[in-house]
Amino acid sequence: MRFKLSILLGLTFLISCKNQTQENNKIVNEKETVSEKSSVEIKENKSEPELSDCDRYWMNRFPNDSIKVKYIDDIISKNQLTENNLEFLNALKNQKQEKLAFENVLAPIFRLSITEIGILTFPKYKQIGNKLIPISKEMDLIDKFDTIKENTMDYFGKIKFYPMLLDSLFKNKSKPSINYYTTNKIGSTKIMELGAYIDECLEYYEYSIDTISISKNDKVLFSSKYKIDLVFENNEKIDSLLKSDYKKECLDCPNSTELQKTFARIKGTDNLYFIYADTFPINNELDTPSRALIFINPENEIIYLWYDEIDLFGCSCL
Repeated sequence: MRFKLSILLGLTFLISCKNQTQENNKIVNEKETVSEKSSVEIKENKSEPELSDCDRYWMNRFPNDSIKVKYIDDIISKNQLTENNLEFLNALKNQKQEKLAFENVLAPIFRLSITEIGILTFPKYKQIGNKLIPISKEMDLIDKFDTIKENTMDYFGKIKFYPMLLDSLFKNKSKPSINYYTTNKIGSTKIMELGAYIDECLEYYEYSIDTISISKNDKVLFSSKYKIDLVFENNEKIDSLLKSDYKKECLDCPNSTELQKTFARIKGTDNLYFIYADTFPINNELDTPSRALIFINPENEIIYLWYDEIDLFGCSCL
């Protein structure tokens, strides 16, 4: 009898412990569920920092690469494009990394003096520790070639060309040809020499070009290794839109984008234009001479698919 009673008491105790454990687990689970819900609610209630009007302005006008691709896909799907323009737009869409400037889908050409005209490219900057370090394929090329370092102060504020560099790069081969585009025509020429310019407020690399077929009156704007079929025309409506789209309050430095104007439309489209701001024949009056390819969306907004400028004001010194 005592044995049976002991078994009965033991079973009762085990059942009681099991019930208590289940109850404790239920309470813990409920607490975890409440905690999870609270966490979700906190996340949902935690709003993202609100963008300023200027932030929205820049994001809309200069979209990231993935959004640019969507715009270009839309242009391709909705227009009857020539074979050349289809090849060009697909190349623009698929260019993922910077190459040597003359190999890029589009590259700006500037005339900075009567004797100096060429394809310009500017270093990108990468933060390493507390310093911003310039990065450029042209800089790497010059560093490999120019093993004997001369006094850089002798060339400070002057363009320094390396006449033998491209000869050694394209040994036993002709230097690359490029297509150049002016305000009213397309031509072909070759790159000649690579040079570098640096002062306290500006740094760039320049590929000089053969000017036999280029006169000082030609308003040369950009180059491409692709042939682009253009309709040379000025669109006053878009010029007016460019001027009204200028947001001085969103600028940190003086800028000449309000002076941009159209000069050519990509054949087969009615909303894809090349534009520029310049003071021909020499770029020496504007703060930021520029070249760009813009798309006008259905909301009449200006979207930059490509943009390049040279900062003659010296914003980096501010």
